[in-house]
Amino acid sequence: MRTAKDVRLFFALWPDDDIRYQLAENLKRFNIDSDKSRPVNNSNLHMTLHFIGNTTMAEMKCLHQQAGQVNAVPFDLILDSAGFFRKPKVFWFGCQNTPGALIDLHQNLGEEISECEYTPESRSFSPHITVARKIYRAPEPIAVEPVHWHVNRFVMVESVPVFGGVRYEVVESYYF
Repeated sequence: MRTAKDVRLFFALWPDDDIRYQLAENLKRFNIDSDKSRPVNNSNLHMTLHFIGNTTMAEMKCLHQQAGQVNAVPFDLILDSAGFFRKPKVFWFGCQNTPGALIDLHQNLGEEISECEYTPESRSFSPHITVARKIYRAPEPIAVEPVHWHVNRFVMVESVPVFGGVRYEVVESYYF
């Protein structure tokens, strides 16, 4: 039986297997110390829209209902850049040109789920897919082979603790 706040959630764009494969192939091109770093498992690759954190089942139900109210249009992402966040020590792939439809989706979802006592982050949205953790120095910059991704849904994801890390499980999908 679940306790009061043991469902850990976030909303994300969820790539298909082909996109995941292309991202993994791109990662191989970078000189990352595999003894120290930790590549993200391909099945966990995603682009976070809103991190919710620990919630109750009632809060999860509210979030689901509100997410279903989001109006969005399909769009194309071109993942064609790489970067490094020094403080969390993560390496990521992102887009040189963020589609307006992605910004709108992020904003509209945030407005809808704020009805569930969720407060969106105040910092600006930085769309990216974390591909490796525990990176202690930025890899040498090289060109990223562009990954073309047609987006027509977002998902609610539960973070499930497993031996040695977490597994992300899609709870709900919201098509547009």
